[in-house]
Amino acid sequence: MKRTIIFTLLSLALCLPIAAQDVRFGALAGVNLNAPDNLKSKIGYKLGAKAELGLSDLSQGLYLDMALLLETRAWKETYASAIAAYKQSKVSTMPWYLNYPVHIGYRFPVSQNVNIFVNGGPYVAFGLFGKMTHETVLMDGSTEKGTRYNNVFTDKNVNGENVQRRLDWGVGLRLGAEFNNKYQVTLEYDRGFRGFTTDYLSSRANLYSLSFAYMF
Repeated sequence: MKRTIIFTLLSLALCLPIAAQDVRFGALAGVNLNAPDNLKSKIGYKLGAKAELGLSDLSQGLYLDMALLLETRAWKETYASAIAAYKQSKVSTMPWYLNYPVHIGYRFPVSQNVNIFVNGGPYVAFGLFGKMTHETVLMDGSTEKGTRYNNVFTDKNVNGENVQRRLDWGVGLRLGAEFNNKYQVTLEYDRGFRGFTTDYLSSRANLYSLSFAYMF
């Protein structure tokens, strides 16, 4: 049901450019903090391109915000051995996704050169690549470091499943300011609807971001 709702919203959003009065393109970069359920948070990065389509025929200030982002949704965790094979093992991942958010937003003029905007809507993200590394403390107190999986989206765990699911979807919310119709600073939040690891199916993306964009 959630998948149907997300893709229905995406289809509707893609039809809205018919009513668009103006189009702007931009480039953005930012920092992510992923704090998924039941796992430890870790900082990552994002970069990509975005487009804004004005919808003044529907309402002044209304617009469609779309982006194509290459971003990390990093996480880490510490495990204790259940069979006394080691004391503990810390794993760390930096998985990269191609993320496609489609948001409806509204822009509020504050002064001649400053606008405040808010937008929200669904996203769909596709996992590309990313390693999982580990630092394991052995029973004799020595430490072993290395790569546990070369690609968390294709490598299999002990149960024969992919370590991390490729497809993720959810919703996001953005609040930001634009200066001189060129520079944007945005606070962002994305909430995943799907458990993204096969070991922790209840762990969903919980992503906080700060991004900077330049509109051409």
